[in-house]
Amino acid sequence: MDKKINILYTFDTRFWRLAAVSMYSLLKNKKPDSAHTIYCMVAPHTRGKRQIQKIIQRFPNTNLVWRAIKKQENPFRNHDFSRWSPVIFYRLFAGKIFPNINKLLYLDSDTLIYDDVSELYNTDISKHTLAAVPDMAPREDPNNPNGKYVSNFAKEHLKNGTYFNSGVLLINTKKQTESIALLTQTKVKLKYPDQDILNVALQTQIKPLDLKYNTAPGAPYIPKHFSKKQATDATKHPIIHHFYVAKPYHYQYIPRDTYSAFYKAATAIGMHPDDFLKHEVKHLRRRNKAANQPSKTLSPLRVHNDKITFFGITIIRI
Repeated sequence: MDKKINILYTFDTRFWRLAAVSMYSLLKNKKPDSAHTIYCMVAPHTRGKRQIQKIIQRFPNTNLVWRAIKKQENPFRNHDFSRWSPVIFYRLFAGKIFPNINKLLYLDSDTLIYDDVSELYNTDISKHTLAAVPDMAPREDPNNPNGKYVSNFAKEHLKNGTYFNSGVLLINTKKQTESIALLTQTKVKLKYPDQDILNVALQTQIKPLDLKYNTAPGAPYIPKHFSKKQATDATKHPIIHHFYVAKPYHYQYIPRDTYSAFYKAATAIGMHPDDFLKHEVKHLRRRNKAANQPSKTLSPLRVHNDKITFFGITIIRI
Protein backbone atom coordinates (compact mmCIF):
# COMPACT_ATOMS: atom_id res chain seq x y z
CA MET A 1 0.00 0.00 0.00
CA ASP A 2 1.35 3.40 -1.01
CA LYS A 3 1.87 5.56 2.09
CA LYS A 4 2.80 8.65 0.05
CA ILE A 5 -0.50 10.34 -0.67
CA ASN A 6 -0.94 13.26 -3.06
CA ILE A 7 -4.00 15.45 -2.38
CA LEU A 8 -5.29 18.13 -4.73
CA TYR A 9 -7.41 21.19 -3.92
CA THR A 10 -8.41 23.96 -6.35
CA PHE A 11 -9.82 27.25 -5.08
CA ASP A 12 -9.65 31.04 -5.07
CA THR A 13 -9.81 33.65 -2.33
CA ARG A 14 -13.54 33.11 -1.84
CA PHE A 15 -13.07 29.46 -0.86
CA TRP A 16 -9.67 29.25 0.83
CA ARG A 17 -11.21 29.14 4.32
CA LEU A 18 -13.38 26.14 3.49
CA ALA A 19 -10.37 24.45 1.91
CA ALA A 20 -8.37 25.08 5.10
CA VAL A 21 -11.03 23.36 7.24
CA SER A 22 -11.12 20.42 4.84
CA MET A 23 -7.33 20.09 4.94
CA TYR A 24 -7.31 20.16 8.73
CA SER A 25 -9.93 17.40 8.91
CA LEU A 26 -7.94 15.37 6.38
CA LEU A 27 -4.66 15.63 8.25
CA LYS A 28 -6.26 15.19 11.68
CA ASN A 29 -7.46 11.75 10.57
CA LYS A 30 -4.43 10.52 8.64
CA LYS A 31 -2.36 7.58 9.80
CA PRO A 32 0.88 8.64 11.56
CA ASP A 33 3.07 6.70 9.12
CA SER A 34 1.51 8.15 5.95
CA ALA A 35 3.09 11.12 4.16
CA HIS A 36 0.72 13.67 2.64
CA THR A 37 1.60 16.30 0.06
CA ILE A 38 -1.18 18.80 -0.52
CA TYR A 39 -1.16 20.41 -3.95
CA CYS A 40 -3.13 23.64 -4.28
CA MET A 41 -4.00 24.85 -7.78
CA VAL A 42 -5.22 28.38 -7.11
CA ALA A 43 -6.33 31.43 -9.01
CA PRO A 44 -3.76 34.26 -9.24
CA HIS A 45 -3.52 36.40 -6.08
CA THR A 46 -5.44 33.87 -3.97
CA ARG A 47 -5.17 34.55 -0.25
CA GLY A 48 -4.68 32.08 2.56
CA LYS A 49 -1.31 30.51 1.72
CA ARG A 50 0.35 31.53 4.98
CA GLN A 51 -2.56 30.38 7.12
CA ILE A 52 -2.78 27.04 5.29
CA GLN A 53 0.97 26.54 5.63
CA LYS A 54 0.66 26.97 9.41
CA ILE A 55 -2.07 24.32 9.54
CA ILE A 56 -0.05 21.82 7.55
CA GLN A 57 3.04 22.39 9.70
CA ARG A 58 1.13 21.04 12.71
CA PHE A 59 1.26 17.54 11.26
CA PRO A 60 4.33 15.34 10.65
CA ASN A 61 5.15 14.06 7.17
CA THR A 62 3.13 16.74 5.40
CA ASN A 63 4.05 19.23 2.69
CA LEU A 64 2.36 22.03 0.78
CA VAL A 65 2.78 22.82 -2.92
CA TRP A 66 1.08 26.10 -3.85
CA ARG A 67 0.67 26.71 -7.58
CA ALA A 68 -1.05 29.79 -9.03
CA ILE A 69 -2.46 29.03 -12.48
CA LYS A 70 -1.90 31.62 -15.18
CA LYS A 71 -4.68 32.24 -17.67
CA GLN A 72 -2.63 30.93 -20.59
CA GLU A 73 -2.07 27.64 -18.75
CA ASN A 74 -5.79 26.88 -18.69
CA PRO A 75 -6.75 24.86 -21.79
CA PHE A 76 -10.41 25.74 -21.14
CA ARG A 77 -9.91 29.52 -21.17
CA ASN A 78 -11.33 30.14 -24.66
CA HIS A 79 -14.06 27.51 -24.68
CA ASP A 80 -17.76 28.33 -24.99
CA PHE A 81 -18.16 27.70 -21.26
CA SER A 82 -15.38 30.10 -20.25
CA ARG A 83 -18.06 32.36 -18.70
CA TRP A 84 -17.78 30.20 -15.57
CA SER A 85 -15.03 30.70 -13.02
CA PRO A 86 -11.86 29.11 -14.42
CA VAL A 87 -11.05 27.53 -11.04
CA ILE A 88 -13.71 24.84 -11.44
CA PHE A 89 -11.85 23.50 -14.49
CA TYR A 90 -8.43 23.26 -12.84
CA ARG A 91 -9.05 19.69 -11.66
CA LEU A 92 -9.48 18.62 -15.30
CA PHE A 93 -5.86 19.36 -16.23
CA ALA A 94 -4.00 18.82 -12.96
CA GLY A 95 -1.84 16.15 -14.59
CA LYS A 96 -0.51 18.73 -17.03
CA ILE A 97 0.57 21.04 -14.18
CA PHE A 98 2.09 18.22 -12.10
CA PRO A 99 3.50 15.82 -14.74
CA ASN A 100 5.78 13.95 -12.30
CA ILE A 101 2.88 12.68 -10.18
CA ASN A 102 1.15 9.43 -11.12
CA LYS A 103 -1.97 9.84 -9.00
CA LEU A 104 -3.89 12.63 -7.25
CA LEU A 105 -6.86 12.53 -4.91
CA TYR A 106 -8.90 15.63 -5.64
CA LEU A 107 -11.13 17.00 -2.87
CA ASP A 108 -13.56 19.90 -3.20
CA SER A 109 -13.04 22.74 -0.76
CA ASP A 110 -16.45 22.05 0.81
CA THR A 111 -15.56 18.58 2.07
CA LEU A 112 -15.06 17.22 5.57
CA ILE A 113 -12.97 14.09 6.12
CA TYR A 114 -13.71 11.68 8.97
CA ASP A 115 -11.14 8.93 8.49
CA ASP A 116 -7.83 8.08 6.85
CA VAL A 117 -8.04 8.13 3.03
CA SER A 118 -5.24 5.62 2.34
CA GLU A 119 -7.63 2.88 1.25
CA LEU A 120 -9.37 5.24 -1.15
CA TYR A 121 -6.07 6.55 -2.50
CA ASN A 122 -4.81 3.02 -3.16
CA THR A 123 -7.80 2.07 -5.28
CA ASP A 124 -6.48 0.57 -8.52
CA ILE A 125 -7.21 2.96 -11.40
CA SER A 126 -4.39 1.83 -13.71
CA LYS A 127 -6.98 1.14 -16.42
CA HIS A 128 -9.14 4.20 -15.73
CA THR A 129 -8.72 7.96 -16.02
CA LEU A 130 -10.76 8.67 -12.89
CA ALA A 131 -12.57 7.05 -10.00
CA ALA A 132 -15.63 8.86 -8.67
CA VAL A 133 -18.88 8.41 -6.75
CA PRO A 134 -22.24 8.52 -8.60
CA ASP A 135 -24.12 11.73 -7.87
CA MET A 136 -26.82 11.70 -5.19
CA ALA A 137 -29.37 13.60 -7.28
CA PRO A 138 -32.72 11.73 -6.82
CA ARG A 139 -33.23 10.76 -10.45
CA GLU A 140 -36.40 8.84 -9.64
CA ASP A 141 -38.13 12.02 -8.37
CA PRO A 142 -39.61 14.03 -11.30
CA ASN A 143 -40.40 16.90 -8.93
CA ASN A 144 -36.78 17.40 -7.88
CA PRO A 145 -35.07 19.81 -10.32
CA ASN A 146 -31.60 18.35 -9.85
CA GLY A 147 -32.87 14.78 -10.11
CA LYS A 148 -34.81 15.64 -13.25
CA TYR A 149 -31.78 17.35 -14.80
CA VAL A 150 -29.42 14.45 -14.10
CA SER A 151 -31.99 11.91 -15.33
CA ASN A 152 -32.50 13.76 -18.61
CA PHE A 153 -28.77 14.38 -19.01
CA ALA A 154 -27.98 10.70 -18.53
CA LYS A 155 -30.63 9.61 -21.02
CA GLU A 156 -29.34 12.03 -23.64
CA HIS A 157 -25.57 11.74 -23.21
CA LEU A 158 -24.51 8.73 -21.12
CA LYS A 159 -24.38 5.20 -22.50
CA ASN A 160 -24.26 3.43 -19.15
CA GLY A 161 -26.61 5.91 -17.45
CA THR A 162 -24.29 6.65 -14.52
CA TYR A 163 -23.73 10.33 -13.72
CA PHE A 164 -20.76 10.95 -11.41
CA ASN A 165 -20.15 13.77 -8.95
CA SER A 166 -16.86 15.62 -9.45
CA GLY A 167 -16.34 16.71 -5.82
CA VAL A 168 -14.10 13.74 -5.00
CA LEU A 169 -11.94 12.37 -7.82
CA LEU A 170 -9.14 9.86 -7.80
CA ILE A 171 -7.11 10.91 -10.84
CA ASN A 172 -4.76 8.87 -13.00
CA THR A 173 -2.75 11.92 -14.05
CA LYS A 174 -1.11 10.40 -17.13
CA LYS A 175 -4.41 9.26 -18.62
CA GLN A 176 -6.02 12.54 -17.62
CA THR A 177 -3.39 14.53 -19.52
CA GLU A 178 -4.00 12.36 -22.58
CA SER A 179 -7.72 13.19 -22.38
CA ILE A 180 -7.44 17.02 -22.22
CA ALA A 181 -8.09 17.46 -25.94
CA LEU A 182 -11.22 15.30 -25.68
CA LEU A 183 -12.43 17.26 -22.67
CA THR A 184 -11.96 20.65 -24.33
CA GLN A 185 -13.73 19.50 -27.50
CA THR A 186 -16.81 18.18 -25.72
CA LYS A 187 -19.86 20.25 -26.63
CA VAL A 188 -22.93 19.84 -24.43
CA LYS A 189 -25.39 22.18 -22.78
CA LEU A 190 -23.99 22.66 -19.30
CA LYS A 191 -25.52 23.20 -15.88
CA TYR A 192 -22.68 21.80 -13.76
CA PRO A 193 -19.80 22.64 -16.11
CA ASP A 194 -16.76 20.55 -15.17
CA GLN A 195 -18.98 17.73 -13.91
CA ASP A 196 -21.07 17.55 -17.08
CA ILE A 197 -17.98 17.62 -19.27
CA LEU A 198 -16.10 14.82 -17.56
CA ASN A 199 -19.24 12.66 -17.47
CA VAL A 200 -19.71 12.94 -21.23
CA ALA A 201 -16.08 12.84 -22.34
CA LEU A 202 -14.83 10.19 -19.91
CA GLN A 203 -17.94 8.10 -19.30
CA THR A 204 -16.21 4.84 -20.25
CA GLN A 205 -13.08 5.74 -18.28
CA ILE A 206 -14.53 6.35 -14.79
CA LYS A 207 -14.39 3.71 -12.07
CA PRO A 208 -17.30 3.85 -9.57
CA LEU A 209 -16.50 4.41 -5.89
CA ASP A 210 -18.63 3.67 -2.85
CA LEU A 211 -20.96 6.38 -1.57
CA LYS A 212 -19.10 6.64 1.75
CA TYR A 213 -16.33 8.51 -0.11
CA ASN A 214 -18.61 11.33 -1.29
CA THR A 215 -21.93 11.59 0.51
CA ALA A 216 -23.97 14.77 0.83
CA PRO A 217 -25.30 15.53 4.32
CA GLY A 218 -28.55 17.41 4.08
CA ALA A 219 -29.85 15.36 1.16
CA PRO A 220 -33.48 14.34 1.84
CA TYR A 221 -32.69 10.65 1.29
CA ILE A 222 -30.21 8.30 -0.37
CA PRO A 223 -31.44 7.52 -3.91
CA LYS A 224 -32.31 4.00 -5.05
CA HIS A 225 -29.35 3.67 -7.40
CA PHE A 226 -27.14 3.03 -4.34
CA SER A 227 -27.16 -0.42 -2.73
CA LYS A 228 -28.42 -0.87 0.83
CA LYS A 229 -24.86 -1.62 1.97
CA GLN A 230 -23.54 1.59 0.43
CA ALA A 231 -26.37 3.56 2.01
CA THR A 232 -25.69 2.01 5.42
CA ASP A 233 -21.93 2.59 5.24
CA ALA A 234 -22.41 6.19 4.10
CA THR A 235 -24.84 6.86 6.93
CA LYS A 236 -23.03 5.11 9.78
CA HIS A 237 -19.37 5.31 8.72
CA PRO A 238 -18.83 8.09 6.16
CA ILE A 239 -15.28 8.78 5.07
CA ILE A 240 -15.93 12.06 3.23
CA HIS A 241 -18.87 14.43 3.46
CA HIS A 242 -19.27 16.74 0.49
CA PHE A 243 -21.55 19.70 1.12
CA TYR A 244 -23.09 20.16 -2.32
CA VAL A 245 -26.68 20.15 -1.04
CA ALA A 246 -26.13 22.64 1.78
CA LYS A 247 -22.87 24.14 3.02
CA PRO A 248 -21.55 22.98 6.42
CA TYR A 249 -22.34 26.33 8.04
CA HIS A 250 -26.00 26.17 6.92
CA TYR A 251 -26.81 24.60 10.27
CA GLN A 252 -30.60 24.42 9.75
CA TYR A 253 -30.19 22.12 6.77
CA ILE A 254 -27.57 19.57 7.82
CA PRO A 255 -27.57 17.01 10.65
CA ARG A 256 -26.57 18.37 14.06
CA ASP A 257 -23.62 15.99 14.46
CA THR A 258 -22.30 17.01 11.04
CA TYR A 259 -22.48 20.69 11.93
CA SER A 260 -20.74 19.87 15.21
CA ALA A 261 -17.89 18.17 13.34
CA PHE A 262 -17.48 21.20 11.09
CA TYR A 263 -17.62 23.51 14.10
CA LYS A 264 -14.84 21.59 15.86
CA ALA A 265 -12.61 21.55 12.78
CA ALA A 266 -13.16 25.25 12.03
CA THR A 267 -12.57 26.47 15.57
CA ALA A 268 -9.46 24.28 15.85
CA ILE A 269 -7.83 26.49 13.22
CA GLY A 270 -9.16 29.77 14.57
CA MET A 271 -12.33 30.13 12.50
CA HIS A 272 -16.01 30.14 13.39
CA PRO A 273 -18.93 28.87 11.26
CA ASP A 274 -20.65 32.27 11.44
CA ASP A 275 -17.64 33.81 9.70
CA PHE A 276 -18.24 31.66 6.63
CA LEU A 277 -21.83 32.81 6.37
CA LYS A 278 -20.79 36.46 6.71
CA HIS A 279 -18.26 36.10 3.88
CA GLU A 280 -20.87 34.36 1.73
CA VAL A 281 -23.41 37.13 2.30
CA LYS A 282 -20.84 39.83 1.46
CA HIS A 283 -19.93 38.07 -1.77
CA LEU A 284 -23.54 37.61 -2.86
CA ARG A 285 -24.47 41.20 -2.05
CA ARG A 286 -21.50 42.49 -4.07
CA ARG A 287 -22.60 40.30 -6.94
CA ASN A 288 -26.19 41.51 -6.68
CA LYS A 289 -25.00 45.12 -6.98
CA ALA A 290 -23.33 44.19 -10.24
CA ALA A 291 -26.37 42.24 -11.45
CA ASN A 292 -26.90 44.58 -14.38
CA GLN A 293 -23.38 43.93 -15.62
CA PRO A 294 -22.27 40.78 -17.50
CA SER A 295 -21.02 38.21 -15.00
CA LYS A 296 -18.27 35.68 -15.65
CA THR A 297 -19.41 33.41 -12.84
CA LEU A 298 -22.81 31.80 -12.50
CA SER A 299 -23.98 30.46 -9.17
CA PRO A 300 -27.22 28.91 -7.87
CA LEU A 301 -26.81 30.91 -4.62
CA ARG A 302 -28.76 34.16 -4.29
CA VAL A 303 -29.34 36.77 -1.55
CA HIS A 304 -32.79 38.34 -1.66
CA ASN A 305 -35.03 39.90 1.02
CA ASP A 306 -32.72 38.86 3.88
CA LYS A 307 -32.52 35.21 2.86
CA ILE A 308 -30.13 33.02 0.92
CA THR A 309 -31.60 30.72 -1.69
CA PHE A 310 -30.01 27.73 -3.41
CA PHE A 311 -31.58 26.80 -6.76
CA GLY A 312 -34.59 28.87 -5.68
CA ILE A 313 -35.01 27.09 -2.34
CA THR A 314 -34.51 29.10 0.88
CA ILE A 315 -31.62 27.56 2.76
CA ILE A 316 -31.06 30.17 5.46
CA ARG A 317 -32.42 33.51 6.66
CA ILE A 318 -30.05 36.32 7.62
